[in-house]
Amino acid sequence: MSLYARILFTVLSFLGAHSFSSACEYHAHAPQNYLFTYSVEIQPASEEGKRLSVWLPYPIESKYQKVLKFTPALPSNFKQPFKITQERKYGNRMIYLEGKTSKTPLHLSFEYEVARYPYFGCKDKNCGAYSKPSLYGGTDKLVPLFPQIRTIAAQEAKSAKKPSEKIRAVYDYVVREMKYDKTGEGWGRGDAVWACANKRGNCTDFHSLFIAMSRSEKIPARFEIGVPIPQDQESGEISGYHCWAEAYAKDAGWIPIDATEAKKTGKLDEYFGMLPANRIEFSRGRDLVLAPPQKGEPLNYFIYPYAEVEGAPYPNLDKKFSFQKLKAS
Repeated sequence: MSLYARILFTVLSFLGAHSFSSACEYHAHAPQNYLFTYSVEIQPASEEGKRLSVWLPYPIESKYQKVLKFTPALPSNFKQPFKITQERKYGNRMIYLEGKTSKTPLHLSFEYEVARYPYFGCKDKNCGAYSKPSLYGGTDKLVPLFPQIRTIAAQEAKSAKKPSEKIRAVYDYVVREMKYDKTGEGWGRGDAVWACANKRGNCTDFHSLFIAMSRSEKIPARFEIGVPIPQDQESGEISGYHCWAEAYAKDAGWIPIDATEAKKTGKLDEYFGMLPANRIEFSRGRDLVLAPPQKGEPLNYFIYPYAEVEGAPYPNLDKKFSFQKLKAS
């Protein structure tokens, strides 16, 4: 069965199970609308009045995700208005605030109404300004082109005749060999070499290995991160992030995959070539330099708030995510 036939079959089956229509265009389906609240508490500082800089990710907007409404709530310690900025490499947008430290907690809250569609990848040339495959073929600090990973990738992809078949072979390997396991130490950093050696971890580890193997086969691949929306709840808190990946095949365009969900559910075909609307995407890429640039090291990935006091990283931040499902307008 060809890749397109497989994806079409998968999409029809998946959408039928989720009460969507069978057409494969984003806006052939009603979106899932969410009210998402991103709250931050900045813990008291030892000294008041020091320069405080804060960056928070702003949801990506695309054909398949729209921010319909945005409502901020900020304390008086911060300059008004805040800025929505954009870093240059991957086009990630963010909220940037400047203020002063306090000996009492500072509370920030940002409420988004987001419309999210199922995503079937992008097969044409109009995939966005930051979707050029050349951006995603190199290495990241924790995603190198490591000899052992190269060897495994070559072995798994040796019978593939098309780039898209290589992507599927790498995906199948990651789902088959990796274990979703967050015990002990080492997991969660998206260290592809560690994931290759230990064959376990969370979504960052699964997809870092997928990206490293894909790039080893000269397949551009990119990391994407956001929040998962529970499908069995109408509202509630979200404990953390979720991430996934896309890989680019000359014969098929950008192909999205979610190896973690495939592992958890056993639905390999459903999570190859299609992502359901049960997520909100916030950023792409690794080793991120923010806008304006932070004084600290590039961020491994960007989903949680980042702050600096007088140019030094300030880790004393607590975050809270919550959601409510809305009817599409």
